[in-house]
Amino acid sequence: MNNKIRNWTLLVVVGAALAAIYFFSNGENGSGSSAVRIETAEIDRGDIIRSVATSGAVRPLITVEVGSQLSGQLAEIYADFNTEVVKDQVIALIDAQTFETRVLQSQADLKVAESNIVVQQAGVTRARANLRRAQLEYERAEPLRDKGTLSASEYDTSLANFESAKADLTMAQAQLQNARSALEQRKASLESAQIDLERTKIRSPIDGVVIERAVDQGQTVAASLSSPILFQIAQDLREIQTEANDAEAEIGNVRDGNQVTFSVDAYPDREFSGVVNQVRRAPVEQNNVVTYTVIITADNPELKLLPGMTAIVEIVTGTSEDVLRVANEALRFKPPEGSGLENVQAEAGGAGQGGSGGGRMTQELTRMTEELGLNEQQVSAIEKGMQELFAGMRAQMQSGGPDVDREALRAQMRENIAGVFRDHLDSDQYKAYRQMQSARQPMQSGQVWVQDAMGDIRPVYVRLGIGDDSYTQIAGRGIEEGMRVVTRLRVPRN
Repeated sequence: MNNKIRNWTLLVVVGAALAAIYFFSNGENGSGSSAVRIETAEIDRGDIIRSVATSGAVRPLITVEVGSQLSGQLAEIYADFNTEVVKDQVIALIDAQTFETRVLQSQADLKVAESNIVVQQAGVTRARANLRRAQLEYERAEPLRDKGTLSASEYDTSLANFESAKADLTMAQAQLQNARSALEQRKASLESAQIDLERTKIRSPIDGVVIERAVDQGQTVAASLSSPILFQIAQDLREIQTEANDAEAEIGNVRDGNQVTFSVDAYPDREFSGVVNQVRRAPVEQNNVVTYTVIITADNPELKLLPGMTAIVEIVTGTSEDVLRVANEALRFKPPEGSGLENVQAEAGGAGQGGSGGGRMTQELTRMTEELGLNEQQVSAIEKGMQELFAGMRAQMQSGGPDVDREALRAQMRENIAGVFRDHLDSDQYKAYRQMQSARQPMQSGQVWVQDAMGDIRPVYVRLGIGDDSYTQIAGRGIEEGMRVVTRLRVPRN
């Protein structure tokens, strides 16, 4: 109680001092050049849209470079700039005479290989017949030798003929296998020649429109080292993408799904809309400046947006509708030297700056019940768990004293709260809860100097949400619409 009385006494003294300065500086007419001048702004209610401005080039979603795998002269070109093509449509033709000749030669080689198969099969048949005859002669010679009616020389001859016939059969079978392998080789050569012949027809790999033609009819292309690029085909330009580069200081607020508006010089009075499709993690460093590429997709039904146009992009990274807001000048205000306000302590007016969290917890739980469809059992269990968490946090703050790391405690508290909801929600409810938490804008601490109806000025701690170039979302106990906050205070010089 003594502290409160002392703080209010200090505020009254400061207010009186300012009133005295104002009175004596103005004199009777109140318009002296040495008067303390106080400029204020009103806390009002409205919408805040936080955005990131950047630029990027308009690109097709998919661009395919069409080349040639063969060297030769372009006999025909069937597509030009802006030609709409469909997949597998022939868009150019390389002179095919050489490749047709290779196909004919491969076909002839294949027929020779097929004939050789027939010859080798006949050779195997003949070798089997010779082997059968030699085997029979050898089988007749063996008992005659045992009876002594056949000389050793004749017996040896029949044995040698038998072994030779077996070798001839083995050789004939190997030659047949070799002929079959040669046949497969000729088939492969023919297929290769036919593939090359087919490749003389340059076809479109996708449905789209030709945005670049790099060759003319009669030109010779050489594909010995790399595939020359003949055409560039963009997939349906009714949907395009913009590759914007965002600075590392701003990329933290950009998320997939952020809404985007942009304009191009060709249509300065028209605004186009899109959505962030991807935030690439690979950094782009140039002149010691790090940026990240943001891919933005947009519909282009009228085909007004053309590849290569420069888009001036504004990415909406956060919105707050119908909230209390304050001019940014009020947040930057600091009492000048000699004003007598430099050492005045601020009141704990921000959300979470002292006081019980029970009221906020009840409001938050009510909102969760409506949006997530919680039943009574879930509400009761979550409320009990939250009460235990808040009690534990207060005990930690009290035991830690002034040196306690409050930010670490708040981070731990957020994780513990998420754990309470995870324990008592089903999978779909918890997923929705996480999405709701991600969508909520973080609130930071701040301070404003409020001027009351009597002209007294006092500093108040507040909680700040998102901001734009002019306003910042504000919240706190005692902060109401219509309040005046100081944006500038000029103290006369002696």
